Amino acid sequence: MADESGKFEVGYGKPPQAHRFKKGQSGNPNGRPRGAKNKPKPLNPANQPTDILILEEAYRPVTIREGDKVIELPAIQAAVRSMAIAAMKGSRLSQRALSELVRQVEDRKAREHLTILENASEYKQNWTAELERRRRVGSDEPDPIPHPDDVMIDPRTGNVRTHGPMDAREKREWDQRLARRAEAQAEVTRSAENYRKARSGKSKSFWLSEWHFEQRMFDIINDAMPERYKAKLQDRSWKEGASREGKTLEEYLKRGRGRSQ
Repeated sequence: MADESGKFEVGYGKPPQAHRFKKGQSGNPNGRPRGAKNKPKPLNPANQPTDILILEEAYRPVTIREGDKVIELPAIQAAVRSMAIAAMKGSRLSQRALSELVRQVEDRKAREHLTILENASEYKQNWTAELERRRRVGSDEPDPIPHPDDVMIDPRTGNVRTHGPMDAREKREWDQRLARRAEAQAEVTRSAENYRKARSGKSKSFWLSEWHFEQRMFDIINDAMPERYKAKLQDRSWKEGASREGKTLEEYLKRGRGRSQ
């Protein structure tokens, strides 16, 4: 709108006349694509957004007061604790809800444990039979991971443990440790022989140091191995300062904890 002098006002919401839209001309000549108005983004059910939101809220940290202390817990744990407190105070509704919740969890855990036990027993039995069959016919033996001899089942408790590598990556790491132990054994034997042949005190001291170093490496690796994988060191040194079987790893870890404190 022009003022009394005939000039157009310029300011907020009032751009210079040369930059204003012309009458009948759109500011967006290309226009909105057909069907774009209020069109929702496609939902990918695989993302399970509702489940994600529920879990985020369930594990969101909240602060609660217990006596004189303020503690932080996941929201779901705080809710269960509140239910348990109400049950202990005599709320029959909370008592029934808590009992049912505990029963469901215990039943699910028992089913999971039974499934693990059955699968482990079947795996161990089938692979043991297959390896024995191949030995009888002289066929090449595979190297299953985990090895059936590494699957330990406690018949009294039904607990299943694996004393060995669980997958190909762990198998490579175990093979590297076993190779280093074999190398340490070879170096122990070589150093022991050179120590016995040495004539000068300086030479004997050098080979004794090498002997004890490689013996210590052997013992650290061997101590960490399950019983099935343990080996007996040949040419062990019993001189002062030499490592001892079954104690070296424990001493090594103690020294490591001491340095980190």
